[in-house]
Amino acid sequence: MIYLKDFKQGKKLYEALDSDVRLGILDELLRHGEMNLAHFAKKFGVSNGAITSHIRKLHEAGLIEIESASGIRGTQKICRLATDKIVVDLSSRPRAAGRIETAHIDVGHYTDYSVHPTCGLATREKVVGRFDDPACFSYPERVRAGILWFAYGYVEYLIPNYLAEGEDLLELQISMEVASEAPGYSAHYPSDITFSVNGRRLGSYLSKGEYNDRAGSAGPDWWFGNLGQYGKKIVLSVNGEGSYLSGVRISPVRLADLGIGAGTQIRLRVGVPEDAEHRGGITLFGRGFGDYDEGITCRFVRKEAKEEE
Repeated sequence: MIYLKDFKQGKKLYEALDSDVRLGILDELLRHGEMNLAHFAKKFGVSNGAITSHIRKLHEAGLIEIESASGIRGTQKICRLATDKIVVDLSSRPRAAGRIETAHIDVGHYTDYSVHPTCGLATREKVVGRFDDPACFSYPERVRAGILWFAYGYVEYLIPNYLAEGEDLLELQISMEVASEAPGYSAHYPSDITFSVNGRRLGSYLSKGEYNDRAGSAGPDWWFGNLGQYGKKIVLSVNGEGSYLSGVRISPVRLADLGIGAGTQIRLRVGVPEDAEHRGGITLFGRGFGDYDEGITCRFVRKEAKEEE
């Protein structure tokens, strides 16, 4: 799903859709699942160079995925749809009465964990410890990690609580960049990534796979090409009506169910259960890795009691 909080976020998307050829490419992928670039050049009667330009625009807009595959005549580029929905959420902006506080949590700043191989973590400069050794998640340098991954288990974070006495929380918003964790790598490796706050499960996000058809825009030059390069940015929100993932309701759990008040702890757990239907692991991207160069972003939309008078 492509989720837009306002019209301005969709500039690349609108440009990508403003072409009969590119709309035709999307229609072909919708009907056939995946196709190579040569098919599109023949189908629409344009040169390979022109098709490459069209494909690049669709990829940059997040509409398609591209994967290299070996064929009879050498390596070919295979394209498939990267999303099944486009949502423009005009109601996502907090009301004028809402005051917003934002906190950025580095992915290595977890306060608890239980992870299982394949697993690992890395800073911008190097891998922390060894691959596939859960003990390395306890190393002091893990606080500087910009990426971590594991097959199943969880990491838990303590979210800063900005609520003061006399204030009410309207909405808690949490965003992060995630992908699956495949042995080696695979763009088709589904995983049920789950989220809970203060012990209440909010719901799951079905990650389609682990992506490395290109380098992440924020990744360091030395990062291994056979490991995850980037993920999908998701937005989790909880308000008085329920829990939402990228604007779609995923559970009836509301803010009132989380026990959040002035001075209380807010614990966010992210992971893949051992008994998940799709146990495809998780890669969590933070600063210095992936496409967004940021960790877990938490936004408090709050309303002071005096504003209700």
